[in-house]
Amino acid sequence: MKRPLLLLFCVTITSLTACGFHLRGSYNVPSTIKHLELKINNASALYLPLRDSLQQAGIQLDAGDYTLEILEDSLNKQTTNTDSRAKAAEYTLYYTVSYHIKNNDNKTVSPERKLLLRRNYQYDTTTIVGKTAEEETLIRELYQDAAQQILRQLSSFTPTTTATP
Repeated sequence: MKRPLLLLFCVTITSLTACGFHLRGSYNVPSTIKHLELKINNASALYLPLRDSLQQAGIQLDAGDYTLEILEDSLNKQTTNTDSRAKAAEYTLYYTVSYHIKNNDNKTVSPERKLLLRRNYQYDTTTIVGKTAEEETLIRELYQDAAQQILRQLSSFTPTTTATP
């Protein structure tokens, strides 16, 4: 009885690894960017999640051959639905990030990439305290998701041969 279960377990594990399955947050970062300089405003809410994600992936944030430069990050909130009293009933949070990678010669070796993330949430004026906490949680998740998406895109980084200023 143990042998068929062991065989089934081995086949399942082999299938998962063969299809490219990885645990969330585990990325194989190319050795060319194991040392990477991070250029982002320290006051940005993205700074800590991005720094932590890069370090957890084994990237040392020091002077390396490449610099990850965050060009823009902005958070916007829009009303997407109103109730019968013309009060906001639903909001959408939009978070935009754009970045590129430069080499030591300050030449862009990766085209500018943009991320647009969004989250919707219902808003009830009778539960303002709870909705404020929900909004703050969604905003933190947006920053964390943006950091993970940048890291995921970095895992497939190959510098372009035609660098631009």
